[in-house]
Amino acid sequence: MDVTVREVPGPEGITAARTLPAAWYSNPAHFEAEIQNVWRRQWLCIGDESDMPAAGAWRAIVAGGLPVLLVRDKQGALRAFLNVCRHRAAPLCEPGDDGSGSLISCPYHAWLYRLDGSLARAHGVGEPEGFDTADFSLKPLGLATWRRWVFLHADDAAKAPHFGPMAAAIAGYPVEAMHLVLSESHERPFNWKVLLENYSENYHTPFVHPEIDTSSSHDYPMLADGLTLYAWDRPLRPTTDAGVRMATLLPGEPGWEELGSAPTAVPYDVGSYLTLWPNLMLNVFPDASLAMWMEPLSANRTVVHRRLYAHPGADADAVAAQVSAHRLVHLQDIDICASVQRTHDAGVNADGVLATVEERGVFFVHQHIRRAMGDAAQ
Repeated sequence: MDVTVREVPGPEGITAARTLPAAWYSNPAHFEAEIQNVWRRQWLCIGDESDMPAAGAWRAIVAGGLPVLLVRDKQGALRAFLNVCRHRAAPLCEPGDDGSGSLISCPYHAWLYRLDGSLARAHGVGEPEGFDTADFSLKPLGLATWRRWVFLHADDAAKAPHFGPMAAAIAGYPVEAMHLVLSESHERPFNWKVLLENYSENYHTPFVHPEIDTSSSHDYPMLADGLTLYAWDRPLRPTTDAGVRMATLLPGEPGWEELGSAPTAVPYDVGSYLTLWPNLMLNVFPDASLAMWMEPLSANRTVVHRRLYAHPGADADAVAAQVSAHRLVHLQDIDICASVQRTHDAGVNADGVLATVEERGVFFVHQHIRRAMGDAAQ
């Protein structure tokens, strides 16, 4: 089949790009500056809809270092508050715990809050001058949903996240209809940026993931727009209709949406890959999808959450193959990321360049972190 493969322009400035210093991955002061300048100023993925509490229930999590209480009232409205009692700052619920009922009680002095965050009763408070329960509601946080994933912002007045045309390029993929087949969360021994960089390039695949290496038959073009980096598996010699579309179209062009219903034969087939700054990574296929998001704990410790979804009615063997393939790739990535972190922890700077085609995604990550940190970089 005679097909002209489209050229994908590279980002301006990548030819002069250099790697980040080791301190940006290992220095505690720099980490705290990132929490303030990145994690407290961006929309953060905190899970998918299946991770949210049921009606009349609540759940405590940590997001960007903030203690968060997610509450769904009995009518189904989901809200987010700081998990901090307005009396003496006790957490209403410990991270990872949940509860249900019509009122949330502070375990310290039994102040009671309604599910809309308002203070119902200040037990034993007496008569403080000017005290009004209406002035002591839980402090709200911003909350938004995109597709099936939920995002939180430290500023409850922040505009809803807009991930732009690159994110819209997966509009034809039925991710909301897919069923959850794997849910796991683990603390990992590396800085959050190490995994984000690793996910955002395919340069390492032939060497770290030989089981899924397609470098002789596919390339891995990348386009960035705003908060979103989009990459896809593009066949160099397409033999199917889906392959022709991926070779001759760019994401979002008319006809691209039909890829969401394309037939697939093996895991990692007809793949789209999105990095949504700063903490969500998506693998999207017609028959499955994988979401991975992070919560940083320290300069060199990160909680990584993974959710794998399969198309309804998928054959059990096909689902098992998807789970096995994605788990193998993830564990291989964990190993190499932990190795890279050991170099950062030793304070050794690579003083490296970036591959001008294969590491456009790493450049995307570095641009965003440099822009966010500005003069706060340590």
